[in-house]
Amino acid sequence: MKRFFRYLDSVIKMEVEREGKTKFKTDSVLAAPVEELDTDVANHLFQGLRLHGLEGSSSQDFNEMEIVETTDGFSITIELHDDQAVLGLGQTIGPLNKRGGVYEMYNTDEPDHSPSKRRLYSTLPIFYISSPERQIGFFLDHPGYSRFDVGFEIRDRLKIDVEGDGFDLFMFFEKPEETLRDIFKLTGNPLFLPIWSLGYHQSRWSYEDEKSVLDIAKEFRDRKIPCDAIHLDIDYMDEYKVFTWNRDRFPDPSSMIDELSRMGIKVVAIVDPGVKAVDGYDVYEDGIKNDSFCKREDGRPFKAAVWPGESSFPDFLNTATRSWWGKYYDRLLKKGIAGFWNDMNEPAIFYTSESLKELRQMSAELEDRGIETEFLFGRIISKKKYFDYGNDFTQRDDSGIVHLHRKVRNIYGFNMARAAYEGIRSCEPERRPFNITRSSYPGIQRYAILWTGDNDSQWEHLLSEIRLVQSISLAGVSFTGCDVGGFGGDCSGELLVRWTQFGAFLPFFRNHSAIGTRKQEPWAFDEEVERLVKKAIDLRYSLLPYLYTIHKQSADGETTMIRPL
Repeated sequence: MKRFFRYLDSVIKMEVEREGKTKFKTDSVLAAPVEELDTDVANHLFQGLRLHGLEGSSSQDFNEMEIVETTDGFSITIELHDDQAVLGLGQTIGPLNKRGGVYEMYNTDEPDHSPSKRRLYSTLPIFYISSPERQIGFFLDHPGYSRFDVGFEIRDRLKIDVEGDGFDLFMFFEKPEETLRDIFKLTGNPLFLPIWSLGYHQSRWSYEDEKSVLDIAKEFRDRKIPCDAIHLDIDYMDEYKVFTWNRDRFPDPSSMIDELSRMGIKVVAIVDPGVKAVDGYDVYEDGIKNDSFCKREDGRPFKAAVWPGESSFPDFLNTATRSWWGKYYDRLLKKGIAGFWNDMNEPAIFYTSESLKELRQMSAELEDRGIETEFLFGRIISKKKYFDYGNDFTQRDDSGIVHLHRKVRNIYGFNMARAAYEGIRSCEPERRPFNITRSSYPGIQRYAILWTGDNDSQWEHLLSEIRLVQSISLAGVSFTGCDVGGFGGDCSGELLVRWTQFGAFLPFFRNHSAIGTRKQEPWAFDEEVERLVKKAIDLRYSLLPYLYTIHKQSADGETTMIRPL
């Protein structure tokens, strides 16, 4: 069943559902439709999608589109002409022109940003079919799994497989800059952040105690290298329990934050959704009492391992859980924390008791059979890394309807970031929240900024980030950035210099690295590297008046911060 609606002046939505079924409606789109279109008129429109900018008409002015129902959902096929590029698709690896690739929209904890990867942390299914003369934009509003074959199997066909009972497909018939403004009108304007957000941020997984944090801050000031924020990774928590402090390592967080404040440095704290499932921990016990955690289909609690070990996961699909979760940010605000970094919110899962049992069984069955055993080892490692838990638990919406997690997975991180934003605003209404997320969905820009996740210290990954942030920006997610220097692996001095020079022109400018890797603070190498890194950071600060101006323009829905030269 198809219905057609007009939004704004030149945005058309096609709503598709299985007969007798009701698709899940995301909260991505804020705008209301202007009118419902007559089906005959709309069908005529969609038999051939007129691209922007051409005078007259010919067969080449149109891209034919076909939608068919399949066993698992629907298949959308759109004709591609030889002169057309396909741009966007958010956080997807590969060149800016996505033609020739396959991309999956299913939020996944994937630190390997190599070109072979088809899915990453965020789903931003906004794309543009574009040629020098004409363009049309698309937004597939669907929170479950979808797969984009962009001329991979058939060169002149874009095929989208959509899993589930329905979807909304928005089409934008304006020029690129006007389409971006329509996306903001449709899904909301970006946050207007405090000016310190535009400064340089320093982070590392392993600033393990108060002394380490204060020493880093003093180095910046002694060396006269600008820095506006230091980020605390999971080291600050007590046994990785969210919203707690390790009092052995951080005995007086308020005093530490006050001292950093006197140096002009803000503190940003990481927050993960996995709540350690242990008696005596008030967040866990309160979540049980309020029925705030995800469950299995049979109603039993769903538990899985992340940093704290066995954990429960808040069901952010419903308003009550978001309100419950949001109130805990006040604990960190009262200590002086200035911003929040919502991580692991695809959600990432290390294993469950069931998957661990399966892996043990596979290992027990290994025999000495040469190459076959080697392949089995590889399968075990891959299975551990890419277990899909989407069918293992459910979420409940505000109407009380229960949904398999796989069908709504792509908005889990979106709704966690939303809970954080709403909680911060509830605690301190006058604050302009600085709120980061790793996992996202269209509309995330009104609740959080996005960074691209756990990359590696490789030249290939630097190239990937240059492309990634541009594709993300085309989805209306204006304030974005990456881990400067690379998160995993050992950075070299030359790579740090080049990455910092690139990072100086990103909206979000943060150096971040992993425990056990070579340190990559600006002074971690030799004097020449430090001089060049400092020069790049100084350049960033010289641009702050311009950056703050275009940030305000972006927050007003006028443009995106990342633009072509």
